[in-house]
Amino acid sequence: MTTWPTISVHEKSLGLPVFKATLDRLVRTIICLDRGKRADEYENLLQTDPFFTVWVAAQAARRGVTVESESALASWLNGEGEQVLAELDPDPTDELFTPDPEESAAYLCRLVSTAGEAGYSVVSLVFAETPEVDLANDQIADQLMKKMNAGLNSDGPVVSFADWQKVLNWDQRDELFERQLHHQKMLAIKNFAYGASHEINNPLANITSRAQNLVKVEEDVHRRRELSTIETQAHRASSMIADLMVFAQPPSLTLEPVSIRQLVTQATLEMSEFTVPLGIEMEIDDCEDAMIQSDEKACLEIFKIVIQNSIDAMEEGKISLAWQVDDTRVLVTISDNGTPIPEQQLAIVFDPFFSGREAGRGIGFGLTKAWRVMQLHHGDITVSNLVDGVATRLQFVKSP
Repeated sequence: MTTWPTISVHEKSLGLPVFKATLDRLVRTIICLDRGKRADEYENLLQTDPFFTVWVAAQAARRGVTVESESALASWLNGEGEQVLAELDPDPTDELFTPDPEESAAYLCRLVSTAGEAGYSVVSLVFAETPEVDLANDQIADQLMKKMNAGLNSDGPVVSFADWQKVLNWDQRDELFERQLHHQKMLAIKNFAYGASHEINNPLANITSRAQNLVKVEEDVHRRRELSTIETQAHRASSMIADLMVFAQPPSLTLEPVSIRQLVTQATLEMSEFTVPLGIEMEIDDCEDAMIQSDEKACLEIFKIVIQNSIDAMEEGKISLAWQVDDTRVLVTISDNGTPIPEQQLAIVFDPFFSGREAGRGIGFGLTKAWRVMQLHHGDITVSNLVDGVATRLQFVKSP
């Protein structure tokens, strides 16, 4: 019987049986779905395979991560968890004798039975220190035995744990290459922006000054209107250059410990004047507070930019804000159920002047600023599509 790598739950070493269908779905999930669309698939899988659920929960617990539900566990798996499991030693113990799969399955049946009787998730039971575990329910045991013995309705080689790790590693390498390529591109744009801004600002200032002087002496109404238009558009171009300069040479930031809950709450409060009239709901998940290294003013501006992007993509719906904390990082996710971004545009959403809106309705500097400021925070920002919306993820350094 094939088992997952050995884990420890409630001081018991467990070698939990592997469902063939689970490994097959895991491999297909990595190959067929982008990261932003995997969380729902993981959550569904965790709800249908308690062996996999307990195994993943034990991996998270081993790294100091605490979750209370399949949904939260799926979010961890979709982020840090994939990298953790890709690098996992398939034989992490030094035991001479591996745990008996049948005894391990029997203990899992007891966990599932206890969680079912108490009315809570088996995930939360894994994180309990000294739970009272009931005897296994015969009906639950029979159901799990049928799943253990079920085969795949497909021909060809059977997927193994090592195969899943290979696919995870390929995916990690592809993502790393894409991030490095994007980072180098943005640095090149920054250097170009710095030089171009100085060269363009001088003639713009000259155009604005001459137009203002001509308006003062011009008596013809039509010509005055035309000169005023020239002055207005020159000011608009100067404003764009000023934004470009913020990207190329941003003001210095002072990083100090700031409460992530405080920042998120303040951002939603300030943006409520735009969401309330539109009937858009903003929801903050009940997550454990944490301190991040941040320039409070700059960070608040980033959150407002991301929320405004969600507002622009929605006519109604909900914007959700949540975060996860580990030993060194805080990952904030701002998601909405607005219109997904076309796949071909995801790679350029941080580029200066890019805007998903119609021409003339915005110059697309918001996410560009956000990316630059996150770099100064020694963090990162990514945007990905969900099944029914868009998620923006911001990674901050956790304050000691």
